[in-house]
Amino acid sequence: MTDPVEKLIVKYRNKGILIDTNLLLMLLVGSVRADMIPNFKRTRAYAKEDYDTLRKLIGFFNKVVTTPNVLTEVSNLSNSLEGKYKSQFYKIFSDTISILEERHIESRKAVSFNEFDKFGLTDSIIFHISRGNYLLLTDDFRLSQYIQSLKFDVINFNHIRVLNWNSKSFRF
Repeated sequence: MTDPVEKLIVKYRNKGILIDTNLLLMLLVGSVRADMIPNFKRTRAYAKEDYDTLRKLIGFFNKVVTTPNVLTEVSNLSNSLEGKYKSQFYKIFSDTISILEERHIESRKAVSFNEFDKFGLTDSIIFHISRGNYLLLTDDFRLSQYIQSLKFDVINFNHIRVLNWNSKSFRF
């Protein structure tokens, strides 16, 4: 089951991985407090173990790529954090932004992509930035199916959530 995932890790470990909005948000919330993940309304779909899996997976890559659109969505979705957690989140968010590689496509160009009508601005941009350049990691089934149908590389996080990355010994 993990052979295709392992092959993608090997193929993209030096190129990098682009993480979609919801997963980046979960990673950052978990970095504040992993036990907040199932309790925060924007990350309720995940468990603490998903945070561990995501961290482990990202650790295989030499660079993590993002877009201004993804960062803006993460910032907007995190606004409902409260009190000290909000300030801790923004400190971690700021530190994380400083180590991410940010790629950009102008919105006026992105609206001409065929994918814009299907997926909106952020997803059409991450598709065009990642295709052939970076491994895309998303939990969006519709987007991942579309990308796979075009023979580009993507991992749907929901398909690897059940793997116990901590007990598996990878051969790289």
